[in-house]
Amino acid sequence: MLGVHASAHSIIHYGKIARKHGLIGTCLDSLSRIHTIPSVPIVDCFQKIRQQVKCYLQMSGVMGRNECMQGLEVIESTNLKYFTKEMTAEFYALKGMFLAQINKSEEANKAFSSAVQMHDTLIKAWALWGDYLENIFTKDRLLHLGVSAITCYLHACRHTNESKCRKYLAKVIWLLTYDDDKGTLAEAVDKYCIGVPHVQWLPWIPQLLTCLIRNEGKTILNLLSQVGRVYPQAVYFPIRTMYLTLKIEQRERYKSGEVGAGVPRTASPSVSGKAAHHGPTASSSLPPTTQLGASLATSSQGDPADSSSQGAGGSGTDAGQIRATAPMWRCSRIMHMQRDLHPTLLSSLEGIVDQMVWFRENWYEEVSQQLQQGLAKCYSVAFENRTAVSEAKITPHTLNFVKKLVSTFGVGVESVTNVSSTFSSAASESLARRAQQTSQDPVFQRMKTQFTTDFDFSVPGSMKLHNLISKLKKWIKILEARTKLMPKSFLIEEKCRFLSNFSMQTAEVEIPGEFLLPKHNHYYIKIAKFLPRVEIVHKHGTAARRLYIRGHNGKIYPYLVMNDACLSDSRREERVLQLLRMLNHFLEKRKETARRNLQFTVPRVVAVSPQMRLVEDNPSSLSLLSIYKQRCAKKMLEHDAPISRYYERLLMVQARGAQASHQVLRDILKEVQTNMVPRTMLKEWAGHTFPDATDYFHFRKMLTQQLALMGFVEFVLHLTRLNPEMLYVAQDCGQLHASYFRFDINDASGDLDANRPVPFRLTPNISDFLTPIGVSGVLTSCMIAAARCFVQPNFKLDSLLRAVLRDELIYWHKKKQDEQHMGSTQPQDMDGEVLITMVNKAVNAIMTRLQNLAQFEGGESKVSTLVAAANSPDNLCRMDPAWHPWL
Repeated sequence: MLGVHASAHSIIHYGKIARKHGLIGTCLDSLSRIHTIPSVPIVDCFQKIRQQVKCYLQMSGVMGRNECMQGLEVIESTNLKYFTKEMTAEFYALKGMFLAQINKSEEANKAFSSAVQMHDTLIKAWALWGDYLENIFTKDRLLHLGVSAITCYLHACRHTNESKCRKYLAKVIWLLTYDDDKGTLAEAVDKYCIGVPHVQWLPWIPQLLTCLIRNEGKTILNLLSQVGRVYPQAVYFPIRTMYLTLKIEQRERYKSGEVGAGVPRTASPSVSGKAAHHGPTASSSLPPTTQLGASLATSSQGDPADSSSQGAGGSGTDAGQIRATAPMWRCSRIMHMQRDLHPTLLSSLEGIVDQMVWFRENWYEEVSQQLQQGLAKCYSVAFENRTAVSEAKITPHTLNFVKKLVSTFGVGVESVTNVSSTFSSAASESLARRAQQTSQDPVFQRMKTQFTTDFDFSVPGSMKLHNLISKLKKWIKILEARTKLMPKSFLIEEKCRFLSNFSMQTAEVEIPGEFLLPKHNHYYIKIAKFLPRVEIVHKHGTAARRLYIRGHNGKIYPYLVMNDACLSDSRREERVLQLLRMLNHFLEKRKETARRNLQFTVPRVVAVSPQMRLVEDNPSSLSLLSIYKQRCAKKMLEHDAPISRYYERLLMVQARGAQASHQVLRDILKEVQTNMVPRTMLKEWAGHTFPDATDYFHFRKMLTQQLALMGFVEFVLHLTRLNPEMLYVAQDCGQLHASYFRFDINDASGDLDANRPVPFRLTPNISDFLTPIGVSGVLTSCMIAAARCFVQPNFKLDSLLRAVLRDELIYWHKKKQDEQHMGSTQPQDMDGEVLITMVNKAVNAIMTRLQNLAQFEGGESKVSTLVAAANSPDNLCRMDPAWHPWL
């Protein structure tokens, strides 16, 4: 029989691979040849019929009802009595799926039910049954069907690996949106998640945290505690950041006058003894430097880990007054539980974070960063008011921003008096020392006086936007010159004793971001030591500190320690990165994307406190804007000159009482390209950087493929426009990644913003470097391959999108509420129905774009149209000059 089995197996395997390549006819032909072999073993008969049914299934997705009938016929005409229970169960599950597709609902339900009764651990049957129930539930809204769907998905996750589970857990998280006031669906998750391995939840921790601070949080608390018990590091950092963010928000509410919101301290649940006291009881097992525990639930002062609390804490608010809200209480409860179980690990994590405060920027780096943010704001306002350049005024928002800058110039947001009165931990020590050094610096005193004079808004003409822009540019230059004189690195042992002494004997801590996506081989890399030298680098628009970590595998991992001023906007960027990480899994699975080696470059980003993040770094990477500035310096050209020229030209036209026509805009673009930024700038840089032809060719090929993916996600996922300072090029491999990529959501309506002149970044400089063949060949084909990959129905991309966009819109709603009430009231949960409608609308918009890009009509693809639109000077000249359409 061995020879017979081998022949049959090779025929079936050939058919299977043909099916995976989309060659259905070839597959069916191959399978029909099995009848030429006498007495085929049972297992091969099963595999042959299974592949045949899958062919019809694959076609039914495209063709429709007829293929469903053919597939059903194959199953019906099979004599099932020779097969094992497991084989028969799979046929029943597939039969149920066909029946559901032709709207025979009752029979489909019976088939699924028989399948799981026959073989309880058949993942496919549970998952298909879940899909079927979910479809009916979302139409009819009968809660018991929702509970059944959740039960099915969680059963499916019990016996499969993590990557296959993702789409099912995404659906579970999404179904919670349909919950009633009693929390029926959340209770179902709590009840049936018991058998699901904890590792399956790791990619979804941000979504579980969003659930934790909503109404369903009471029941999600248990699940998160279980995951945190097994993977402490994966849960601790995100939940710590969440807790401190909630605490800052709660303090802001107190300052604006709302008192007594949240859980009264006396009524704290069973952990009140721990969570509600502010004495050392909460952190008695931790070293004295770790102050987070000491102030966990109620105190308002002295979180060293959270430097913003230093300033706000003492403003007339007694430490005991701020009550923990229910979400804060839940976060602190999980953290306490983790602390009791893993005291050594968590005190080491706190120790590491506590030392991060020494990695803060200096006063002029901080002011420089804030000025650049201000300049970016002003440029976007200038573009909105381009129809009247001379009339453009500063918006109230920008005015407040600059006034705040003047008042806190060089001291940062914290006031010195508060710092000295709080705990003498590393945080306050570093802040106090910084403030002291600053106030004694004579250069600083002179600058402060000059700065205050320059930004005096009582002077006539100071409210004009373009005056403010030129002042900001002047000050950025002064501070950048000052930064160049400073040391470029320091030794870790000078300030961070804990980090310099840290080793695997202290505690086994994984390198940051190891758990963002679980690995198949369960081999997690731990921190062996921190290397002694820390470099000061200018990246992502801030002066960051580059820390080198040696893993216990001997490799060195560079990370940037970054100070982020915008609290929760950084979580929005992390959501996009989370989604891209998941999409990479699909790109590996398809022939066309795998052979092109298409993968998103997704750096690990771990928030360690509301203002501080660790970002995986490639020391050889630099932004498109840095490349541009380098080339401008060589040409002795001011890098902002094209933007100034743009507004000068508009002003000249408007001074004559006319408005700039499309032809004028085209002329401006042409003038900039002729006199300032030639089309060949990027090409010259690459030729200069890679003198060897082989290196140049490989770099350009890799860059083309990566640009294709970047453009593809920017267009399909409706992400924010890709500015040159966001696009980072790794010089050692040609990989690209974008920092600060977020969903482009309209502030007023919450819809995805779809309106802009160009679909993605493919400017004259880029297309010149890629060459016409690169653009019409490699770039276009990579985009089509990616689109066709994600359209695969079995990847269920829409379910991942729903889970991620649910968080995004919940955040949007909360932000909108805070703006309306000036942050003075406790935000209400977003209404479930509104959330469902908005998320579905956004997901439909994304899926429509995806479907359009994946279709072919007689060899023509929509991608070519998009590429032409992105490359057209008619569209480029309508873009904001701060986007650098010529670059």
